Amino acid sequence: MFYLIFQDVVVAIAGTAVVHFLNNVFKFLLMRKSVNWKVLLPFGLAAVPAAFLGAYLLTQFDNKDVHIASYMIGDRTFDILLLNVVYAAVLIAFALIELIPSWSLAFSKQRLWVGGVISGFFGGLSGHQGALRTAFLIKYNLPKEVFIATGIVVALIVDVVRITVYSSKYELHTLEDSWVYIVISLAAALVGAITGRLLLKKIKMRALTTFISLVMILFGLALIGGFLNK
Repeated sequence: MFYLIFQDVVVAIAGTAVVHFLNNVFKFLLMRKSVNWKVLLPFGLAAVPAAFLGAYLLTQFDNKDVHIASYMIGDRTFDILLLNVVYAAVLIAFALIELIPSWSLAFSKQRLWVGGVISGFFGGLSGHQGALRTAFLIKYNLPKEVFIATGIVVALIVDVVRITVYSSKYELHTLEDSWVYIVISLAAALVGAITGRLLLKKIKMRALTTFISLVMILFGLALIGGFLNK
């Protein structure tokens, strides 16, 4: 979400994909021995074509051309853009899933590949795959370390696919103005991971997820309203 303050949504998602990938590589190196390959393979293989489709659809959007509406507050014009609305809807939906217990996602163990398709598609389209991936993998009652490690590898698979697709449209020089944000975001991600590890036993996860969900909703509403357009 930090990216969206400075970049168009499509470029922001592409840049975030780089940070997400590098951060997951770091986490994978720490937990690679705990991966459950029997669960990973069907889930990950199904995620590949779905992630490709989602990423391809993202590259077809052009923030500057797809206007839904415009309005004015004072002397400033705010544009409501299609991709902003789509991305905000995803943010708000996942936030509400976390906040409303009755909306909690639960899926059959026998439909593991469905989880790969759905989480892969949204991973490619917006980068948001964690909530859906968790909803499917949680059915397997995997040990904590195995659950986290397997999820990391799935995320890496989706990241590789979407970065490959994004790079077909956005060459390195297209993102050259974003490298400073990539470095800052990566540093913040690593600090967050280390801090989280140190404070893991003290942090109440419900309070943390509630706070993050509320921020996602506010950010999504700001996106829909056109307040964060570049």
